[in-house]
Amino acid sequence: MKQTFTLLTAAFFMLIAFNSRAQDADSDGDAPAKLKSYISIFGGQSRAYGDFKKTDYSNPKSGFAKNGLVLGIDGAVYFYKHFAIGYTISKQDQGNLTYDDDQKISQGYTDDFKADGSTVTADKRYRSYNILLGPQYTFVYHRFSFDLRASAGIIKNRATPSIAVAIDGVKAQTATFTQESSKGTAFAYGGSAALKFNMGAGWGLLLKGNYIDSKGPNITTTGRTSNLGRIVTKQPMTEGQLVFGLLKEF
Repeated sequence: MKQTFTLLTAAFFMLIAFNSRAQDADSDGDAPAKLKSYISIFGGQSRAYGDFKKTDYSNPKSGFAKNGLVLGIDGAVYFYKHFAIGYTISKQDQGNLTYDDDQKISQGYTDDFKADGSTVTADKRYRSYNILLGPQYTFVYHRFSFDLRASAGIIKNRATPSIAVAIDGVKAQTATFTQESSKGTAFAYGGSAALKFNMGAGWGLLLKGNYIDSKGPNITTTGRTSNLGRIVTKQPMTEGQLVFGLLKEF
Protein backbone atom coordinates (compact mmCIF):
# COMPACT_ATOMS: atom_id res chain seq x y z
CA MET A 1 0.00 0.00 0.00
CA LYS A 2 2.78 2.45 0.90
CA GLN A 3 4.58 1.74 -2.40
CA THR A 4 1.35 2.35 -4.34
CA PHE A 5 0.76 5.62 -2.49
CA THR A 6 4.35 6.77 -3.21
CA LEU A 7 3.94 6.06 -6.93
CA LEU A 8 0.60 7.88 -7.04
CA THR A 9 2.09 10.88 -5.25
CA ALA A 10 5.02 11.01 -7.68
CA ALA A 11 2.64 10.82 -10.64
CA PHE A 12 0.53 13.57 -9.07
CA PHE A 13 3.43 16.03 -8.90
CA MET A 14 4.68 15.06 -12.39
CA LEU A 15 1.24 15.88 -13.80
CA ILE A 16 1.26 19.21 -12.01
CA ALA A 17 4.70 20.11 -13.40
CA PHE A 18 3.70 19.06 -16.93
CA ASN A 19 0.43 20.99 -16.85
CA SER A 20 2.08 24.11 -15.39
CA ARG A 21 4.62 24.18 -18.25
CA ALA A 22 1.85 23.67 -20.78
CA GLN A 23 -0.09 26.60 -19.36
CA ASP A 24 2.98 28.84 -19.37
CA ALA A 25 3.48 28.05 -23.06
CA ASP A 26 -0.20 28.45 -23.91
CA SER A 27 -1.37 31.86 -25.08
CA ASP A 28 -5.02 31.07 -24.35
CA GLY A 29 -6.18 33.46 -21.65
CA ASP A 30 -9.52 31.75 -20.91
CA ALA A 31 -8.31 30.12 -17.69
CA PRO A 32 -8.53 32.35 -14.59
CA ALA A 33 -5.32 33.43 -12.85
CA LYS A 34 -6.61 31.84 -9.66
CA LEU A 35 -9.53 29.46 -9.37
CA LYS A 36 -12.32 30.09 -6.89
CA SER A 37 -12.27 28.26 -3.58
CA TYR A 38 -15.21 25.98 -2.79
CA ILE A 39 -16.91 23.93 -0.12
CA SER A 40 -19.14 20.89 -0.66
CA ILE A 41 -21.29 18.39 1.18
CA PHE A 42 -21.24 14.77 0.04
CA GLY A 43 -22.50 11.27 0.68
CA GLY A 44 -21.63 7.86 -0.67
CA GLN A 45 -20.14 4.47 0.09
CA SER A 46 -17.03 3.66 2.11
CA ARG A 47 -15.53 0.28 1.24
CA ALA A 48 -13.11 -1.68 3.42
CA TYR A 49 -9.93 -3.01 1.78
CA GLY A 50 -6.85 -5.00 2.68
CA ASP A 51 -6.51 -6.42 6.18
CA PHE A 52 -9.38 -4.21 7.31
CA LYS A 53 -11.78 -6.24 5.14
CA LYS A 54 -10.29 -9.71 5.71
CA THR A 55 -12.14 -12.32 7.78
CA ASP A 56 -9.16 -14.58 8.49
CA TYR A 57 -9.12 -15.64 12.15
CA SER A 58 -5.42 -16.56 12.02
CA ASN A 59 -4.46 -13.05 10.85
CA PRO A 60 -4.62 -10.70 13.88
CA LYS A 61 -4.83 -7.71 11.51
CA SER A 62 -8.08 -8.95 9.96
CA GLY A 63 -10.77 -6.42 10.78
CA PHE A 64 -13.96 -8.14 9.55
CA ALA A 65 -15.06 -4.65 8.38
CA LYS A 66 -17.94 -4.14 5.96
CA ASN A 67 -18.93 -1.59 3.34
CA GLY A 68 -20.95 1.28 4.72
CA LEU A 69 -22.19 4.85 4.43
CA VAL A 70 -19.94 7.92 4.45
CA LEU A 71 -21.08 11.54 4.84
CA GLY A 72 -18.92 14.62 4.98
CA ILE A 73 -17.65 18.03 3.97
CA ASP A 74 -14.98 18.58 1.33
CA GLY A 75 -13.42 21.75 -0.01
CA ALA A 76 -10.35 23.59 -1.20
CA VAL A 77 -8.83 27.05 -0.77
CA TYR A 78 -6.89 28.20 -3.85
CA PHE A 79 -3.83 30.30 -3.15
CA TYR A 80 -2.04 30.42 -6.54
CA LYS A 81 -3.56 29.77 -9.95
CA HIS A 82 -4.69 26.12 -9.88
CA PHE A 83 -2.94 25.24 -6.61
CA ALA A 84 -4.98 24.81 -3.45
CA ILE A 85 -5.03 23.34 0.01
CA GLY A 86 -7.81 20.77 0.14
CA TYR A 87 -9.57 19.36 3.17
CA THR A 88 -12.03 16.59 3.97
CA ILE A 89 -13.99 15.89 7.14
CA SER A 90 -16.03 12.70 6.94
CA LYS A 91 -18.01 10.34 9.11
CA GLN A 92 -18.14 6.67 8.11
CA ASP A 93 -19.60 3.41 9.34
CA GLN A 94 -17.85 0.15 8.40
CA GLY A 95 -20.39 -2.17 9.99
CA ASN A 96 -20.21 -4.84 12.70
CA LEU A 97 -19.44 -8.54 12.84
CA THR A 98 -21.97 -10.94 11.32
CA TYR A 99 -23.16 -14.27 12.71
CA ASP A 100 -20.75 -16.05 10.32
CA ASP A 101 -17.87 -13.88 11.61
CA ASP A 102 -18.75 -14.83 15.20
CA GLN A 103 -18.78 -18.51 14.29
CA LYS A 104 -15.44 -18.31 12.49
CA ILE A 105 -13.77 -16.61 15.47
CA SER A 106 -15.44 -19.03 17.90
CA GLN A 107 -14.17 -22.07 15.99
CA GLY A 108 -10.66 -20.58 15.87
CA TYR A 109 -10.52 -20.12 19.64
CA THR A 110 -11.96 -23.60 20.21
CA ASP A 111 -9.21 -25.12 18.07
CA ASP A 112 -6.38 -23.05 19.58
CA PHE A 113 -7.44 -23.73 23.18
CA LYS A 114 -8.32 -27.35 22.38
CA ALA A 115 -11.53 -26.55 24.21
CA ASP A 116 -14.91 -28.26 24.38
CA GLY A 117 -16.28 -25.16 22.69
CA SER A 118 -16.40 -21.38 22.85
CA THR A 119 -19.00 -18.64 22.64
CA VAL A 120 -18.25 -15.35 20.89
CA THR A 121 -20.47 -12.32 21.43
CA ALA A 122 -19.75 -9.22 19.31
CA ASP A 123 -21.08 -5.76 20.05
CA LYS A 124 -20.72 -2.23 18.57
CA ARG A 125 -19.64 -1.18 15.09
CA TYR A 126 -16.76 0.50 13.26
CA ARG A 127 -17.63 4.20 13.50
CA SER A 128 -15.04 6.87 12.81
CA TYR A 129 -14.24 10.39 11.65
CA ASN A 130 -11.57 11.22 9.05
CA ILE A 131 -9.92 14.64 9.14
CA LEU A 132 -7.55 15.07 6.18
CA LEU A 133 -5.64 17.99 4.68
CA GLY A 134 -3.26 18.31 1.75
CA PRO A 135 -2.10 19.98 -1.51
CA GLN A 136 -4.43 19.94 -4.50
CA TYR A 137 -4.04 20.77 -8.16
CA THR A 138 -6.96 21.36 -10.55
CA PHE A 139 -7.15 20.87 -14.32
CA VAL A 140 -9.91 22.85 -16.05
CA TYR A 141 -11.75 22.11 -19.30
CA HIS A 142 -14.74 24.32 -20.06
CA ARG A 143 -17.37 23.61 -17.37
CA PHE A 144 -15.49 20.56 -16.07
CA SER A 145 -12.57 20.47 -13.69
CA PHE A 146 -10.49 17.60 -12.37
CA ASP A 147 -8.83 17.66 -8.94
CA LEU A 148 -5.87 15.61 -7.74
CA ARG A 149 -5.01 15.72 -4.05
CA ALA A 150 -2.54 14.07 -1.66
CA SER A 151 -3.58 14.27 1.98
CA ALA A 152 -2.71 13.33 5.53
CA GLY A 153 -4.43 13.64 8.88
CA ILE A 154 -6.14 11.43 11.42
CA ILE A 155 -8.79 8.79 11.86
CA LYS A 156 -10.69 9.35 15.10
CA ASN A 157 -12.67 6.27 16.13
CA ARG A 158 -15.97 6.58 17.90
CA ALA A 159 -16.04 2.80 18.31
CA THR A 160 -14.67 -0.50 17.02
CA PRO A 161 -16.39 -3.87 17.58
CA SER A 162 -15.99 -5.40 21.01
CA ILE A 163 -15.67 -9.20 21.08
CA ALA A 164 -16.36 -11.22 24.25
CA VAL A 165 -15.07 -14.82 24.28
CA ALA A 166 -16.11 -17.54 26.72
CA ILE A 167 -14.00 -20.73 26.55
CA ASP A 168 -15.56 -24.02 27.68
CA GLY A 169 -13.60 -26.80 29.35
CA VAL A 170 -10.23 -25.07 29.80
CA LYS A 171 -9.07 -24.55 33.39
CA ALA A 172 -6.43 -22.00 32.37
CA GLN A 173 -9.11 -19.68 30.95
CA THR A 174 -12.33 -19.91 32.93
CA ALA A 175 -13.19 -16.21 32.77
CA THR A 176 -14.70 -14.50 29.75
CA PHE A 177 -12.16 -12.23 28.04
CA THR A 178 -13.04 -9.25 25.86
CA GLN A 179 -11.40 -7.47 22.96
CA GLU A 180 -12.47 -3.98 23.96
CA SER A 181 -13.99 -1.35 21.67
CA SER A 182 -11.47 1.40 20.87
CA LYS A 183 -11.94 5.16 20.62
CA GLY A 184 -8.30 5.68 19.66
CA THR A 185 -6.91 8.20 17.19
CA ALA A 186 -4.41 7.20 14.49
CA PHE A 187 -2.41 8.91 11.76
CA ALA A 188 -3.85 8.46 8.27
CA TYR A 189 -2.74 9.34 4.75
CA GLY A 190 -4.22 9.00 1.30
CA GLY A 191 -5.17 10.63 -1.94
CA SER A 192 -8.21 11.55 -3.98
CA ALA A 193 -9.41 12.41 -7.45
CA ALA A 194 -12.55 14.42 -8.16
CA LEU A 195 -14.54 15.46 -11.20
CA LYS A 196 -16.51 18.71 -10.82
CA PHE A 197 -19.18 20.19 -13.08
CA ASN A 198 -19.88 23.93 -12.97
CA MET A 199 -23.65 24.54 -13.10
CA GLY A 200 -23.26 28.33 -13.01
CA ALA A 201 -23.83 31.00 -10.38
CA GLY A 202 -21.08 29.45 -8.25
CA TRP A 203 -22.81 26.06 -7.85
CA GLY A 204 -21.51 22.71 -9.00
CA LEU A 205 -21.66 18.93 -8.73
CA LEU A 206 -18.87 16.77 -7.36
CA LEU A 207 -17.98 13.12 -8.03
CA LYS A 208 -15.01 12.05 -5.92
CA GLY A 209 -12.96 8.99 -5.08
CA ASN A 210 -10.98 8.88 -1.82
CA TYR A 211 -8.30 6.46 -0.63
CA ILE A 212 -7.34 6.41 3.07
CA ASP A 213 -4.84 4.15 4.80
CA SER A 214 -3.86 3.95 8.47
CA LYS A 215 -2.11 1.59 10.89
CA GLY A 216 -5.21 2.14 13.00
CA PRO A 217 -5.92 2.43 16.72
CA ASN A 218 -4.49 0.37 19.53
CA ILE A 219 -6.72 -2.49 20.71
CA THR A 220 -6.74 -3.85 24.26
CA THR A 221 -8.03 -7.15 25.62
CA THR A 222 -9.16 -7.63 29.22
CA GLY A 223 -9.80 -10.77 31.27
CA ARG A 224 -7.19 -13.02 29.66
CA THR A 225 -5.40 -15.58 31.82
CA SER A 226 -3.93 -17.42 28.83
CA ASN A 227 -2.28 -16.10 25.66
CA LEU A 228 -3.52 -18.88 23.42
CA GLY A 229 -5.48 -17.94 20.33
CA ARG A 230 -6.03 -14.74 18.42
CA ILE A 231 -4.70 -11.55 20.07
CA VAL A 232 -5.35 -8.18 18.41
CA THR A 233 -3.19 -5.23 19.52
CA LYS A 234 -3.72 -2.82 16.59
CA GLN A 235 -6.37 -2.62 13.88
CA PRO A 236 -5.19 -1.38 10.45
CA MET A 237 -7.81 0.55 8.49
CA THR A 238 -7.91 0.96 4.71
CA GLU A 239 -10.88 2.64 3.07
CA GLY A 240 -11.87 3.43 -0.50
CA GLN A 241 -14.73 5.88 -0.83
CA LEU A 242 -16.87 6.93 -3.78
CA VAL A 243 -19.02 9.98 -3.07
CA PHE A 244 -21.33 12.44 -4.82
CA GLY A 245 -21.87 15.99 -3.63
CA LEU A 246 -23.06 19.55 -4.17
CA LEU A 247 -20.52 22.36 -4.03
CA LYS A 248 -20.56 26.16 -3.72
CA GLU A 249 -17.75 28.46 -4.76
CA PHE A 250 -16.78 31.49 -2.72
